[in-house]
Amino acid sequence: MLAAAYSGGIMLTLYSYPELFAVVDDGETIGDSDTIIAHLIAKYRLTIDAKLTSRERDTDHLITRMLDDLYWVMSYSRWKDERFWPLFAAALMRTHPSLTAEGLDKARAYNAQRYYFQGIGRYAPDAAYHRGLKDLQVLADLLPMSGYLHGEKPTIIDAGIYGFIANIHFYDIDTPLKQFVSAHANLVRHCNAIHAAVTAPPRAESKSG
Repeated sequence: MLAAAYSGGIMLTLYSYPELFAVVDDGETIGDSDTIIAHLIAKYRLTIDAKLTSRERDTDHLITRMLDDLYWVMSYSRWKDERFWPLFAAALMRTHPSLTAEGLDKARAYNAQRYYFQGIGRYAPDAAYHRGLKDLQVLADLLPMSGYLHGEKPTIIDAGIYGFIANIHFYDIDTPLKQFVSAHANLVRHCNAIHAAVTAPPRAESKSG
């Protein structure tokens, strides 16, 4: 998924599977969510979260850490689960013709090591998905059917949630994670609302005289 995000004159290029990893800002590559957020707030003096209460900021912190956990289950579903790996590998090779089956096998072996040492690789598929589905259930319980997590306007945590839900919702392979998201209208609505905002072309400023 590739999206251009525009806010207050700032144009960012957001990369994810199959384009992969990172946000590019004026040629600077930043590949970690917390670092990206801190960079943008400092550089552009963003005030999107300025009105949040301390409790709301605490909630955002907890959700962010939970999303870190969900990442591993999402990655597991693509690289580890034997049911979905062939479909994911084929999608990568269609998008990046320079990739080879041998290269992907090496990447898969490397990820298997990461999963083992992180812990998720020691789970059977059903147990791994149970962990991810519990994370998604928390988001389903928290997100409203209209508006955003903290009200009528989106904040940074909404963008963070979108990054994960979009990578499940717009993913062509029908994993248990995708099935869960598709079955929860509030998750789909939130994802589509943010997606529409970040992919819409910037509006021209009106000029008087």
